[in-house]
Amino acid sequence: MTHVLGEAARISFLLRRAGFAAGPTDLDHYLNLGWESTLQELLHPERVAEDLDALLARLQGSLLDLQNIEDVQTWWLYRMVQTHRPLLEKLTLFWHGHFAVANYKVGNPLLMHRHVALLRSNGLGRFDDLLLAVSKDPAMLIWLDGASNHRNAPNENYGRELLELYTLGIGNYDEDDVLSAARAFTGWNLRANEFFFDDNQHDAGDKTFMGQSGSFDGGDILTIVANDPATAQRISEKLFTFFAYPNPEPDVLAPIVDIYQTSKHEIRAVVEAVLRSDAMYSDRSQFEHIKSPVEFAVGTVRVLGATVRERELVGILRTLGQEILNPPNVAGWPGNGYWINPTTLLTRFNFAARLATARGQPGDGAELNVGDLLGTSNLSEAGSVVDRVLVMAGGLEVSPETHQALVDYVQSPLTYPQGFNGQPNPQQRQAATEARLRGLILLALASSDYQVG
Repeated sequence: MTHVLGEAARISFLLRRAGFAAGPTDLDHYLNLGWESTLQELLHPERVAEDLDALLARLQGSLLDLQNIEDVQTWWLYRMVQTHRPLLEKLTLFWHGHFAVANYKVGNPLLMHRHVALLRSNGLGRFDDLLLAVSKDPAMLIWLDGASNHRNAPNENYGRELLELYTLGIGNYDEDDVLSAARAFTGWNLRANEFFFDDNQHDAGDKTFMGQSGSFDGGDILTIVANDPATAQRISEKLFTFFAYPNPEPDVLAPIVDIYQTSKHEIRAVVEAVLRSDAMYSDRSQFEHIKSPVEFAVGTVRVLGATVRERELVGILRTLGQEILNPPNVAGWPGNGYWINPTTLLTRFNFAARLATARGQPGDGAELNVGDLLGTSNLSEAGSVVDRVLVMAGGLEVSPETHQALVDYVQSPLTYPQGFNGQPNPQQRQAATEARLRGLILLALASSDYQVG
């Protein structure tokens, strides 16, 4: 039986998938908007005021050094936590995984920062324009050796990954196509860490590529692959998988592929088709999507309204298996089941415990105000308290058995320091009550239900 989400749950679900979840204040804003207006605000970030780039300009040279990779990672995580344009930032993360450039080879944090900015500025536009911009991006040229792709010695690295990973997919091209693509991109080089077309190193001869012949250059190759039906299928499926669930049914994917083609490859249109689809809100989507480390960590900070040091999230994400700006290889992160193993689960639980217990003391690295978050400390209304925590946790839906277990936890006798035998005073009772509420929050964040959806 398919579980149908109500309006509020549907909005909360949309905010988790099309962003990094929403804290209490933001959630109220979106609930007042309604689902349709929320979707439109997400899809049109240009309508939402945000001045984070101006903040970065003020912080450079004092708190942030864009020549330091950890500072660049910290800045991007700050954007994810603070943004009012969550879909744009979420799509930037998607494209980072799709094109998967890593600093461990690029070796230039400033170029990595510019690479992420490029993905952000093109992330909702035409796929053709994004593909062209990435192909000329200095970080990509270093990553896949474009700078050493010369007329007399074509380097196949970018041409191969362009066809295998970025567009067509394996089985939709042959080795001759790879060589022709490599020849077409000769001369797309670097000078002083900027794109430079070196006409002296470009192979202007005739080439045969995907059944077409001509004196193709790199731009011609990109146009051909962007218009290929295999690319429409691959990009549509990857976007659907990122937002909904893996291995979508053909009849679910077909109309989204059609949108890619009829919209002339508008990413915004494809994403809207995914977010509007019934499959997006199906049982498969709710239970087969395992939160990535970034979704888990950043989303948890946002739903709790916690104050954290984003720099400390860098190491946590590294342990969880998703160090931004350093994907493991050209294919990016495998995703889904790859995220969960005994080590990463323990790290998730410890991170949740750290946030749930944080009181802003030295060494915490985080601060959480439970009273402001839940708006109540009345444990006698156990069912209501549990429901508030589940709403706070991004609209978390649990089984009746789990819900009752959480209610029983709330209603169990409060605990006091070892050796305490007297009647607690108001301050002691308040401290024990707050500890119980923090424990309830931790149970919700550590639940298997919270790792999906």
